[in-house]
Amino acid sequence: MVIEAGLWAFLGQASLILGAWIALRWEVPRRALGLVAGFGAGTLVAAAAFELCVPAYREAGRGVTAIALGAGAISFYLADRLVARHAPPGEHGSVGIALGALLDGIPESLAIAISLIGGSAVSGAMVAAVLASNLPEGMASTPGFRRAGWPTTRILAMWVGIALAGSVAAMLGRVLLGDASDDLLGAINAFAAGTILTMIASVMLPTAFEDGREAVGLLFVLGFACLGGLTTLGA
Repeated sequence: MVIEAGLWAFLGQASLILGAWIALRWEVPRRALGLVAGFGAGTLVAAAAFELCVPAYREAGRGVTAIALGAGAISFYLADRLVARHAPPGEHGSVGIALGALLDGIPESLAIAISLIGGSAVSGAMVAAVLASNLPEGMASTPGFRRAGWPTTRILAMWVGIALAGSVAAMLGRVLLGDASDDLLGAINAFAAGTILTMIASVMLPTAFEDGREAVGLLFVLGFACLGGLTTLGA
């Protein structure tokens, strides 16, 4: 069951690698990348709302959810301020999206592991949500690293490392969270939502609008609707 949690989490995070490979394999126009990022932002908001915040509220209540949500937001803000000082010139957006993928990927993977606790089947909706939202992140972020002169192997190694971090987190979560309280499980979900929403507002949407202009809003709503529909199937 521990290995199963790691494999499911890696599957969810693997679309980061696929998105990066697509961006490296083909010269995707920046306008198209902006639209992809807008769609991805919409899917991430839906995932944060339906797959993270709502379960957190049901498990831990209003107070714990609010505190953990704020902690996730502050964590991303501080980490983003730190890495921004070392980002390649003009490519803060790419670094911020990659950082967001790491900071929200670990709690996302824990959420997948949590769904396996008690011998239940993995949450297919959660895995699908992670897959659908990570693909645009990988595509939107990777060209910035390429423009900064990173070799292909280094870029792919970074995304593989992020995916593996999520896989390890899921395996550890499966071992350590078997007897965790509802408050802790809800806090993990809310923390992930906080990092996701802060990354979207401060990095992903500004970068998407810069490249894709006004049509980004339409793709954002489309992404939200698609992921929202997916995560509420059978509800």
